[in-house]
Amino acid sequence: MGRCTGVQENCRKDRADARSRKGSARRGGERLSRHARMTHPVSTLIEWLREAGMDVEASGPNDTVIEALTFDSRCITAGTLFAALPGSRVDGHAFIEQALAAKAAALLVQSPPEDRGTATLLHVKDTAKALAQIAARFYGPLPKTLHGVTGTNGKTSVAHFVRLLKGENQAVSIGTLGMIPDGLFDMPYLTSPDQIALAKGLAAAARSGRDYAVIEASSHGLDQGRLDGLAFDAAAFTNLSRDHLDYHADMEDYWRAKRTLFTERLKPSGSVIVDERTAQAAELASIGPSVFRLGGLDSPTADLGYAATPHPSGLAFRFRLAGQTHELALPLYGTFQAENIAVALGLAHVSGMVDLAQRLQDIDADALGVPGRMMPVVSHPSPPHGRVLVDYAHTPDALATVLQAARPHCPGRLIVAFGAGGDRDPGKRVLMGEAAAKFSDLAIVTDDNPRTEDPAAIRRSIMKAVPDALAFGDRREAISAGIQAMQPGDLFIIAGKGHETGQIIGHTTLPFDDAAQARRAAEHLWGA
Repeated sequence: MGRCTGVQENCRKDRADARSRKGSARRGGERLSRHARMTHPVSTLIEWLREAGMDVEASGPNDTVIEALTFDSRCITAGTLFAALPGSRVDGHAFIEQALAAKAAALLVQSPPEDRGTATLLHVKDTAKALAQIAARFYGPLPKTLHGVTGTNGKTSVAHFVRLLKGENQAVSIGTLGMIPDGLFDMPYLTSPDQIALAKGLAAAARSGRDYAVIEASSHGLDQGRLDGLAFDAAAFTNLSRDHLDYHADMEDYWRAKRTLFTERLKPSGSVIVDERTAQAAELASIGPSVFRLGGLDSPTADLGYAATPHPSGLAFRFRLAGQTHELALPLYGTFQAENIAVALGLAHVSGMVDLAQRLQDIDADALGVPGRMMPVVSHPSPPHGRVLVDYAHTPDALATVLQAARPHCPGRLIVAFGAGGDRDPGKRVLMGEAAAKFSDLAIVTDDNPRTEDPAAIRRSIMKAVPDALAFGDRREAISAGIQAMQPGDLFIIAGKGHETGQIIGHTTLPFDDAAQARRAAEHLWGA
């Protein structure tokens, strides 16, 4: 029995690593030197925590050698420290007995057990934060420069653009799409991964010679201390709108979590990147001595001013930086992507990058688009070849933003298929219906990830605000219906899942890819 689900594959990899380390120690050679940094005595871990200003009470031998970290009792191998993390559904302290039975070498706890067995016990106030501090140093050096980006929408796009500006051989991005470039580390597909996965991934990036990482900082990740072991050289803010109120008490609590990226995780000398037109700009600007302001192209107070004009094949993007104005044609859909590009340029500038206009111009058109973000999938066979786009928009504000941004690219009707997730904030469902009713010409309501809720009930909640919408429980049918309804000049947006390749029904994730399904439907209907 374990604390978390979905980590068995990582457990197998950890065990394989442990066996590999033992074999390498016998054989000697390069592998031993790679893994030598992953073995530390408990006394070193205690020292790290105290250097971070954390109180720790230790009992048991302090020369115990730690070879691995885990918060899942199923992952324990010889030399493992087990961190008992409290959670909203499951408390890791309930698995201390299993951890001891599995011969955990050390326990990191908030509530000490009556019997620690032979394990060394580390008692701290907050195990999640303590684990983050340990993990960030346990797996070896991290990239020299760390940047974070937070906000309700746009984090993935900003991280993607910054990585491309810096160069794939010099930078990684970590977030909803995992860790990119692929192949360095198998990062979980979470906006902010857990403390151990994040540290392992960053250490792998550093070993590959990449000295820059940009990390998406979610409100969950910040609130749960997953990023506590990191100190950011720059932090950027995109926007704030309703989301995750199934987790946060209210919008103020949601903003409080986001704000900690700047108040707690940013270095004292770090830079804040924020658009001066956001409601949070003044508050964020007061946090640090170095503020890089974004704004309108003619703003006298903006360090980087920008503007974008949409046209059928993308955006005409202009920006002003250091007294020079540049104009580029970008194959991106939606003026909100200009906002994301501007944030990315701000992060790139404060990191010392130069010739940003040329760098942006040199990015391959196919690479610039963000997977699942206003992503063109297929076009109508007849002129003017209206497009089908797949987008991740799954909040009311994101859906409204995407639809409004798509309108200038659309000479005909704007069609949207969307749903709302189950076991999540129910208050946003009618708001998403309102966005579709206000900003689209034809709405199709379907299932997103219903999880354990009744899918039909979710659809009914949405349709209170958009009663004239078509409704299909089967997402495949909804996509096919949207493509069948398209006239040559129409634009069809399939919203909600973006890059995801699964649909969660009950407790099971079934294979499903919006883009692939759209291509199949188009081929069937149009022969495309």
